[in-house]
Amino acid sequence: MRAGLIATTALASVLATGVSQAQDASPGDDETIDVIRVTSAPLGVAADEIAGAVEVVDRRHIEDNLAGSLADTIAHEPGVSTTYFGPAASRPVIRGLGADRVRVLSNGVGLIDASTNSPDHAVASEALEAQQVEILRGPAAIAYGGGAIGGVVNVIDGRIPEERAEDGFEGRFYAALTSVDDGETAAGQVRFNAGEFVFNIEALTRTADDYSIPGYAESEIFRLYEEAEHEAETAGDPDHDHEEDDEEHPFGTVENSGLTFDMISGGVSWVGENGFIGVGVRRSTALYGVPGGHAHGEEEHDDHDARKYLSAEGDHDAHGDESVRIDLEQTRYDLRGEWRDLGEHIERIRFSFGTGSYEHAELEGDAIGTRFTNDGWEGRLEARHTPQDIFGGLWEGAMGLQAFSRDFAAIGDEAYVPASETSDWGVFLVERWDAESWGLEGGLRLEQRELDTATDHRDFDTQSLSASIFFRPVRDTFLAVTVSSAERAPTDVELFADGPHVATQSYETGNPALQVEAALSGELTARTTWQGWDFEAAVFHAEYDGFIAPFATGAEEDGFAVYQYRQEDASLTGFEGRIEGPLGTLGNWDFDGELTGEYVDGELDDGSALPRIPPLSLTAGVTASTERQDFHVEAEWADVQDEITAAEFKTQSYLIFNARYSVEPFADRGLRVILEGRNLTDEEARLHTSFLKDQLPLPGRNFRAALVLDF
Repeated sequence: MRAGLIATTALASVLATGVSQAQDASPGDDETIDVIRVTSAPLGVAADEIAGAVEVVDRRHIEDNLAGSLADTIAHEPGVSTTYFGPAASRPVIRGLGADRVRVLSNGVGLIDASTNSPDHAVASEALEAQQVEILRGPAAIAYGGGAIGGVVNVIDGRIPEERAEDGFEGRFYAALTSVDDGETAAGQVRFNAGEFVFNIEALTRTADDYSIPGYAESEIFRLYEEAEHEAETAGDPDHDHEEDDEEHPFGTVENSGLTFDMISGGVSWVGENGFIGVGVRRSTALYGVPGGHAHGEEEHDDHDARKYLSAEGDHDAHGDESVRIDLEQTRYDLRGEWRDLGEHIERIRFSFGTGSYEHAELEGDAIGTRFTNDGWEGRLEARHTPQDIFGGLWEGAMGLQAFSRDFAAIGDEAYVPASETSDWGVFLVERWDAESWGLEGGLRLEQRELDTATDHRDFDTQSLSASIFFRPVRDTFLAVTVSSAERAPTDVELFADGPHVATQSYETGNPALQVEAALSGELTARTTWQGWDFEAAVFHAEYDGFIAPFATGAEEDGFAVYQYRQEDASLTGFEGRIEGPLGTLGNWDFDGELTGEYVDGELDDGSALPRIPPLSLTAGVTASTERQDFHVEAEWADVQDEITAAEFKTQSYLIFNARYSVEPFADRGLRVILEGRNLTDEEARLHTSFLKDQLPLPGRNFRAALVLDF
């Protein structure tokens, strides 16, 4: 791929919480166009003039690309992948980084769930709740703290209304059926005015059975390894029946992958001319299977090869016959508000506060094996000063503070992390000077974190800063160079873990002596428009001082290979980009094309690879549209990933074809029908970013029929 087509992305995540659409007139043009304006924490900068990568996914795009979980729905965006621990428990991966290095937020504050503690824990947010989703690729530590050293996914859900309902009453309804898992999804929302108050009510339900796959659940390379081990163990046994061996490999269906998700929420706001203030409540429950997860038992293996414990069969032998399901519930309360035009010096003040109680039980059959709880709160306050003309340019900026506290506990056979309390607070400052042809942008954040268990206490002070210079050499072209230094404090898992972790098939040992993880990164961002075609790209490089990860020790405990958290220097290098524009017209149909690509290389200082790094991937699509119809076809290709650690197998390349047709049968009725086919050739595809990639392929051929009604 030519470097001129893939050239940039970066930081501007320096600021981020709210994205809104505004109507702005283009210079020298009487026509009014839609401009996506990023008011993120809290500068009101247009998205195409941010000194970093901010992808905004709107509701229609979510409905068109809905793939179950939030992470799976946005995984097709450049630079984004997913941990894919089944259709229920997937978490975003940005530029090869996941877990605590990518923050998933609701309206700028944390979800207060347990998804960062283990990849089999579901994210407490559903894609269909979102009015839009912000994806901030690259360090967002200035805006959201060290936990966003890799990026941010911010769900803007509209639960607390910020504006009055159009015509006093509005709503939407979505319903869909999927073939690959006999899935059923329904979601609805109504919003109405009562004087100066606006009420919002939403509900969602999602159910699915075990999903179908085109072949074996286990990858070919893993089956060969497993069969070789089995042959070695049974050599010379005259009573062994080799004809029964194939029955040990699940085929055609991923067992224990069914799910049920339910959510109901409500909110009310007072909305005035200069702002709003409102409260909201959300109640969600879920029951879903953990593919490959089995109950904890007492039998141990004699074989110490770490890769043996990546298999469902190995886990079955060591840990009993019962499949694991997770029974989850959360109740969350939010308070949000904003006030504008406060005087000569303050243009806007915005605040968000959320508190919640989260609990899930890991069921082994009908018995509770382990119970996880997480109670906490998070708050955020931002203030933007009034823009001023100074030194020939427009100077604007903001400051704010953010704090959270959580009380986490795990009780049961697989409570590999002790009960802990984590408290964190930070202050940040962001400033931007824009002289039209060029400008400067910078930010600083100071943060403190404390972690306590019954026997240990650690506290950390971190600081993150960034500096950008940007240029507009010609009209509709934006170039930016960003240098940032971000620091992340260790988590409770990294510090205090000590026990078997069935989800990752390992015995994890924390390291209370861990220090702050620091990353120095540089990024080049470029955006331009030429003859109706939009180009956006980024190249980036990050050097990590003290990258925290679990490393194999060679020992074994409770039938699992032992991994201990320690720090090593590491680097990440890559690019991502998107090209889209018109291809021409045929009759009443307008044709548009799109090409996206991404690549990241991650390695330690000794040259060895970082685990679960996504390979080079490309997606090419063509859309044909009329006034009320859209027909979209696309091909997704991922290269083989053979830059792997000693505990990984390489992942084969794949090519998937998708097609989607949508139609609005009645003018001005708000009704839309979506018919979609995914993985039309029934290709076996596995994500290298998944812990279970050798047991858990992506779904096979799937057809979706959906009905969307806006009123």
